[in-house]
Amino acid sequence: MKRDSLVLMSVVCVVFMSGCGKKTEVTSAEHECTEHDHTPADPSVAAAPQAGNLDMEAPLVTVEGESLTRGMAMNMARDMAARQGVPPQMLDQFLSQMGSQFEKQAIDQFISQTLVSKEAARRDIPVTNEEIDAVLANIGSTLPEGVTLEQALQAQNMTVADFRATIVANERMRKLFEAETTEAEDATDAQVETFYTENAQRFTTEESATASHILISCDEKADEEAHAKAEADLEAVKVTLAEGGDFAELAKVHSSCPSKEQGGSLGSFTRGRMVPEFEEAAFSMELGTVSDVVKTQFGYHLITVTERTEASSRPLEEVSEEIRTHLDRQAEGKLFEVFVEGLKEGAEITYPKTDA
Repeated sequence: MKRDSLVLMSVVCVVFMSGCGKKTEVTSAEHECTEHDHTPADPSVAAAPQAGNLDMEAPLVTVEGESLTRGMAMNMARDMAARQGVPPQMLDQFLSQMGSQFEKQAIDQFISQTLVSKEAARRDIPVTNEEIDAVLANIGSTLPEGVTLEQALQAQNMTVADFRATIVANERMRKLFEAETTEAEDATDAQVETFYTENAQRFTTEESATASHILISCDEKADEEAHAKAEADLEAVKVTLAEGGDFAELAKVHSSCPSKEQGGSLGSFTRGRMVPEFEEAAFSMELGTVSDVVKTQFGYHLITVTERTEASSRPLEEVSEEIRTHLDRQAEGKLFEVFVEGLKEGAEITYPKTDA
């Protein structure tokens, strides 16, 4: 059975993937023409070697006779990065900077998952056909309309029989997890309240605005004539808007910002994301109107805001069960980590020799 074939949901994420609950922050370039802060990549993180220079079949670790190759680890790293929110178009760039860290996570995940899988198989934990069918039905319900499970599996070079075997392995691990975490203590009301107090920002929604703009760019160091022309050109666009022109269409024609391809849309953003002059206009103007010409370091803007959301906090009563579930799972995860560490102590785990 291929380990890198169709991936089922992880039942012991806290153990199989170090830091799986921590979402990696990725800054996109969607607001590149108005953002005030472009933070460079961390220079302290060494770039991962390029795949073309590495042996993809080289084993990185062998656990009880089963090996994780560099190619398998790379596929796992891509999956982990995608699950943590890295946009598809940024995966290669992100992994070139963080690939070594994700490779280590893949190795740790492989070791834990292999040992847990073997232990679940050794105990011969029963899984009924009814349980398998229930999992298949659940997965089938998530497929796009018109796509059958057989078609989805075929795209992964997998048969239904192979997939049923994968489900059995995963169900055994899930049941092993449950069996080894029954002694985990439930979170108390006091612990829930403490978590809420210490993590208030998690339950706060920042003020945000949804806006579009038309930018006539002009270098700050340009002469007065250039600035006057840019401003006059934008004033002319505003006149066209006042006469019934379509904002999105005019943005596509006149705007200097890459957002023109989306009709000038910048999507939603919170305070602190835009340069001060742009932010002041976006968070103070009347919805559905067009601003006066706004000058920033990028040039001259016309702005329209379609939606604005006030800052708010979710009360403890609303999120208490959510917090309780999080703390309970955290307690279970810690207990299972101890169990997995015990499996590692008696396991044969070898790494390839490297030249000194």
